[in-house]
Amino acid sequence: MSASAAGPPNVVRVALTDFRWPVDPALARTRDDTTLVRTLYSTALRVDPATGDPVAGLCRGWAGADGFRSWTFTCRKAPAIAAALRRVAHLRAAPLRWLFADARISAPSANRLVVRLPFAWRRFPYALTTVAAAPRSVPGPFRLVSGSADQFVVRNANLTVLFRRYTPRGAERAFERGEVDEAPVPAGQTAATRARFGDVVRSRTLLALDGVALRRLMLSLRRVYWDTANRGDYADLVAESRGAAAPSVIATTRKVSPRAYRRAVDAIATLPRVRVRIGVPAEAGLRAAARLLYGDWRDVGLGPLLVTEPARALDGSFERVLAPYPQAEALPSELVLRHRLGSRGLLLRALAANDQTAALARFDEDLRGSARFVPVAWVVDARLVSPRLRGWSEDALGDVDYESVRSLASSRRP
Repeated sequence: MSASAAGPPNVVRVALTDFRWPVDPALARTRDDTTLVRTLYSTALRVDPATGDPVAGLCRGWAGADGFRSWTFTCRKAPAIAAALRRVAHLRAAPLRWLFADARISAPSANRLVVRLPFAWRRFPYALTTVAAAPRSVPGPFRLVSGSADQFVVRNANLTVLFRRYTPRGAERAFERGEVDEAPVPAGQTAATRARFGDVVRSRTLLALDGVALRRLMLSLRRVYWDTANRGDYADLVAESRGAAAPSVIATTRKVSPRAYRRAVDAIATLPRVRVRIGVPAEAGLRAAARLLYGDWRDVGLGPLLVTEPARALDGSFERVLAPYPQAEALPSELVLRHRLGSRGLLLRALAANDQTAALARFDEDLRGSARFVPVAWVVDARLVSPRLRGWSEDALGDVDYESVRSLASSRRP
């Protein structure tokens, strides 16, 4: 690449494509929203990147009681944390409202937080590692220097991070010009981008699923949609990794039976002709992904109709389901407690279990049998990351710990 002056050391320039302003932990919806929240605010607990266990944040100790229905946390700023959790529980627009909606939350003292749950939840402390558990009144690892709908600058003693909004294509071009040190790769372009830029492309399979929720259809028709979802093509063209195909909502080696596919195709002629209205998000990358499923289903003789959300009288919806914390139970919990998909009873057994393997397998089998949710592929996130950056890594939720990142001076483009 041709020479170009790069930014000064200890400044990291990051391209984002989908964040809201002003930043609000309760309303964080996208990976980019979460990125900004975690730079500005501190969560009650954190996840240890080495072990995956919850570790101290604003809270430094916790204990479960009453069969894991009651949890007590020793915290700094306990009343502020309690207020934040209650706010999330009452905000219908909060994506993680389901974590706390049925809980009784109190702060009996300045350093004691108590959460009482309506059911046993052995791993509940992970809920306090989410951005929803970040009180807006408590500063985080970086302080805000300036912020607007298009640009966001934060700083700590060692590093300044400049976040700037781009379109997906614009972010890639900005990286090529040396204007940013990190940029998302447009959906479906990982192979082409890697061919152009080489090993500066980093990809990570996230704990997140693309799939289709089916709510208003007869079981036989839902089953046909489940069995004819072309997961292999979707994974190849959208996630660009055949290993990302997901016939399950938990990480297993389950395979889709070719015989089941053939039976489903043969059954289409016996089913009533139904126009299935499937809602799709307005975001361009997700719309393109939904169109791929649409084309495959049309090719086998089904009748889906893609409708831009929000819309009424939908039979289903294309969903990108994001795990709020790094545990196998997180996606099933999101499906049941937020989207009302799947067996609540089987999920609650899994949440209470010490070894969840069998309980989650039963939940997954039941969900597959009902075909209320058609898992298609794991989400693979690809980023352009400059060699100038040291300590950059992305976790299974798509989070980057910018406290660990350092930027080296360079006379060449990233």
